[in-house]
Amino acid sequence: MFKKSLLAISLLTLSSSIAFAATPTAKLKVSGDIQPPTCTINGETSETTVEYTFAVTPGLFPAKGDLTLEPQSKNIVVTCDAKTYLAFTPTDNRAGTEKKEGDSYFGLGSYKMAVDGKEAVDTKVGYYTVSMKNATVKEDLTSEEKKVYVMDSRYGRSTSKTLVKNDSLGWARSNANDYADGQVFAADFEVTPTINSALKNSDGDAKLDGLATLTFQFGI
Repeated sequence: MFKKSLLAISLLTLSSSIAFAATPTAKLKVSGDIQPPTCTINGETSETTVEYTFAVTPGLFPAKGDLTLEPQSKNIVVTCDAKTYLAFTPTDNRAGTEKKEGDSYFGLGSYKMAVDGKEAVDTKVGYYTVSMKNATVKEDLTSEEKKVYVMDSRYGRSTSKTLVKNDSLGWARSNANDYADGQVFAADFEVTPTINSALKNSDGDAKLDGLATLTFQFGI
């Protein structure tokens, strides 16, 4: 017992008598940026305008009621430099001028018009709806496009969706309630205007002045 105690004390003394010199240190720093991909819309890097032009004459109006025009469809293609997810939110730049109330009706502007010899007042030109159809995604720039669904913020999926103001829509997988990832996103956007019947008696200065903004959001 005594020898064991001495041995233990001797080792302790030996260990405590060693002096270590100061040594340099190394630090590991991890940094970087998480950035969304760079995308173009119909070849434009910042903003592009897709125009829908309609010709309206008095003879097109029905005997009673408003005039609903034949829809026009335009294709929008978003191309990104890396794989991502894509959705957008529509806003109505002519909000308050839509003749029919509802979140899916966008305004066509207003026009000062005198009725029955009275002082001219602001008259709403009408309203229009927008449908998103034929959505496709390419996984990369060289892949074949694949048909996908259109999904709203409540994860409702369909091959066609009517745009609702301030509610997001995105390109979604066919087999799950999740966004589809890829580099090239395309869809047809179909516009259907309805014109106020009062304008069939206008002097020809009334104009369709609808404007909506699609704000795209990219996911990493």
